[in-house]
Amino acid sequence: MVGELTVWHGINRNEIDWFPVIDPDKCTGCGMCVVTCGEKRNVFGYDRKLKKAVVLNPDNCMVGCNNCQVSCLWNAISYPENTDYLRDLVRKLPDEVLERELKNKLETTPGLKF
Repeated sequence: MVGELTVWHGINRNEIDWFPVIDPDKCTGCGMCVVTCGEKRNVFGYDRKLKKAVVLNPDNCMVGCNNCQVSCLWNAISYPENTDYLRDLVRKLPDEVLERELKNKLETTPGLKF
């Protein structure tokens, strides 16, 4: 996994239950998910033999993101249905961690205003 993706708000990413699952019976192999999450995160790959998308790096998935699921025209991608789990996780994040991350983002991203 890419170094900056290994931690999410101070939590080891591999401890967070959030990643896509592909139903191979529904997947048509269009590659939309590979394109959607392929530039930086490399969550998906493509099995040329099966002509289907595959989840290669589930822990690279951005916590809370489901853009690939939304973009899948065949409803082949799913995520954990327990979104309360994510809400509870976010509620437990220390304010100082979030404030530090916001300050850093504002300082390192020209033009970003809050």
